[in-house]
Amino acid sequence: MTDCNSEPAKPMDIHEDLDRYFKVLHADPYGLNNENYDWNGEDRFVAVASSFYLLIASAMILASQQGWIPSISIKALIFFMAASVFELGGKIFCSYLVLKFNIRINFVRKLGLRPWRKLQAFVIPFLFVAGDKIIIDTIFLFSLGQLKIICTEWNVIRRQVPIFRYAFVSWDRLEDRPYSMRYDMIEDVLRFLIYIPFIAIVDQKVITLIPQLVNEFGDGLAEPVGLRYGKHRYKTKAIWHDGKFWNGEYYRSLEGSAMVFLVTVLALLFYASEFTSPQLLLSLICLPILLTVAEAISPHTADGPLIGLLGCTFLWAITGMT
Repeated sequence: MTDCNSEPAKPMDIHEDLDRYFKVLHADPYGLNNENYDWNGEDRFVAVASSFYLLIASAMILASQQGWIPSISIKALIFFMAASVFELGGKIFCSYLVLKFNIRINFVRKLGLRPWRKLQAFVIPFLFVAGDKIIIDTIFLFSLGQLKIICTEWNVIRRQVPIFRYAFVSWDRLEDRPYSMRYDMIEDVLRFLIYIPFIAIVDQKVITLIPQLVNEFGDGLAEPVGLRYGKHRYKTKAIWHDGKFWNGEYYRSLEGSAMVFLVTVLALLFYASEFTSPQLLLSLICLPILLTVAEAISPHTADGPLIGLLGCTFLWAITGMT
């Protein structure tokens, strides 16, 4: 075991002793002073990712101006920008709660921030755009969202901008440092690659909306419930940790995973009018179990893509039933 100012070798062990958890947090609240952190990997990641998303966003603006693709929705863009400002304010407020009242980052991140942050790029186009234009606006806003993450969370910028440094406290889970931004962006792009084909080929919005709601609110409840009440734990790995693929020792709990089951049932009942009676019955029998298992077997911080893939595929299949 290391001293009180550094995290233990097993990332999730930091939650076993809350006094130690908050000693580690307050000793380095911004996660920038730990000499064991290698930031070169994040810098290389940012160099590639920022170039890629800048190219996409710039190309889409040019193509829209030339009339090669439908014009980008100004209303959706304005709402996205307003949502981003609101998110920053929420992160600052949640960081204050963490540092002032010793609330674990995991709780404010999942209960207060994650649903709003993650749904922006995928849901906003549905509010303002119809038809094929949804694809254009979703791709554009997703690229802007990833650039926003880099501009506000990259360690190089955070060191220079105090407000971004402070805001990131509410998102930077101790067990994820120094990979927090990379974990987040990798999951985002995997989810994007899953959802975009379904958005393009299906007419019923509910097919992509229900899995997103399950991921944001089911998984959003799973972590706090698991940390607070979880007694029956099982292990998982991260896609990337400590210089290796499929590495690290993380855990989830049956109590937390039960939240995925519950939210799936509630989401299906809320959108019951979108299904025929046989479709709804089959969904209620199969989908909660399917998505709970998907969350359980997924890598740490990467359950969203598998929930999206299985959820969208299942709903697409059953809505095609006559």
